[in-house]
Amino acid sequence: MVLRIVVATFVTLHLSTPAAADPYVALNGLEGSEVKRAASSIAARGHRPLSYRELWDVLKDADRHPSRPGHVIGLYSRAAIPVQCAEGKAPSGCEQTWNREHVWPKSKAFPRRDQWAHTDAHHIAAELVRCNSLRGNLDLGVGGRLHPECASRRGGGASMTWEPSDAAKGQVARMLMYVAVRYEGDPLGDRTPDLELVSRATRDGEPRLGNLCVLLRWHQAFPVSQQERDRHAVVVRVQGNRNPFIDRPDLAPRIWGKECGVR
Repeated sequence: MVLRIVVATFVTLHLSTPAAADPYVALNGLEGSEVKRAASSIAARGHRPLSYRELWDVLKDADRHPSRPGHVIGLYSRAAIPVQCAEGKAPSGCEQTWNREHVWPKSKAFPRRDQWAHTDAHHIAAELVRCNSLRGNLDLGVGGRLHPECASRRGGGASMTWEPSDAAKGQVARMLMYVAVRYEGDPLGDRTPDLELVSRATRDGEPRLGNLCVLLRWHQAFPVSQQERDRHAVVVRVQGNRNPFIDRPDLAPRIWGKECGVR
């Protein structure tokens, strides 16, 4: 009788533990702003702010090239760059250098290093200095002049945009969606304003970034890759918090699908 009770207890715990430990269970049945608020809570859980200097070491690991040891992979360019060729630290002989690209530009609107988004590795990645500079603080969009070294297009005209290669589009979209749910106006003391994705061109200094509906399409067209999962694991280990859109890609259309006419 005792053995039967022990076995039954073990089976009950074994079956219930994964569900109980899954924070996304609480999102079942939620849609729109409700699921966004719940995802924000999950994205903030366990977040340890990094120093700007720490980012160099985090990116060397998180963005290590999947097939070229001793190299990092550029987010947009997909270039293999020797890890030692970091901007400001590169030894002589480096043909190219890399630095820390803020996928959500820090000029929109967290310019100070004490603002947690400024050093949040979930949206900061290794990239060639030239490509980081070309992107600047542009909104994401489609079209423009192709810059082969960056595998990306830079649009001109009144509303300039940046279109990364297909290899980077899904990852970029999920990085920016993470930022839009993680930072909700400093309720947890992260010194970062409410950051939102919008379906229009944005101005420098504005805590907004476009284009939401383009990013949602990219998110759905280019699913999470193994390289993206591996990167996520490194950032989670060091920084402590998660990107909900890598764990649960279905959350994005549940939050923004109605606004963008996407299911």
